[in-house]
Amino acid sequence: MADKISCTAVIFDFDGTLADSMPFLESIGVEMMMKYFGVSKEDATQRYRSTTGLPYEQQVKMNFPDHSNVEKAIEEFEKLKIDTIFDQQLFDDTVDTIRNLKEMGLNVFVSSSTFQTTIEEYFRRLGILDLFKGILGYRPGFEKGADHFNYIHSKYNVKFDEMLFVGDSLKDYERSQGFCKFIGIVGMFSSDDFNVKGHSGVVVEKLSEIVTHIDPKN
Repeated sequence: MADKISCTAVIFDFDGTLADSMPFLESIGVEMMMKYFGVSKEDATQRYRSTTGLPYEQQVKMNFPDHSNVEKAIEEFEKLKIDTIFDQQLFDDTVDTIRNLKEMGLNVFVSSSTFQTTIEEYFRRLGILDLFKGILGYRPGFEKGADHFNYIHSKYNVKFDEMLFVGDSLKDYERSQGFCKFIGIVGMFSSDDFNVKGHSGVVVEKLSEIVTHIDPKN
């Protein structure tokens, strides 16, 4: 096995990493692109996947800049998401993985492109909100990536070289660059996809596998 990753804090993406919610999100994201921008399902799927990991607001604005239906698409997507996000299940190994990391002395965070109040309520309903040192969600001007990493650095006094970000999208990897270490999870993207993007580090098939790659820096 390659050298282990030394860290004091593990930061998880939410959708597709902790929760098996990406098939649901992709289905409504693609549906909104077809409905409001008149593109084919194939085209909408490619557009969605090429920007997945970003807030839907940004996905739409990147794919359809200045289109008159942008705000309508975002509004309906967010309504459909909030109506059903609480029905989405965590992966089977999510809770045990987080508990194992905490037992190793690591601080665990969530960094998501979903609104913070939604993510907090999701974990509150499951009764596991206290597993996390901090939960960071999206609001305009404060999003996954530099904003969240800088916040964790300043509020919790975590050095950037002691952070490990775990995510399932190529955008997650991009946003870790220049800040922290990264582990990719196969799902919407393959190990080869991460490699092509430039990630030569660890990529796992299941969330629980990350534990064997971590060396807690206590």
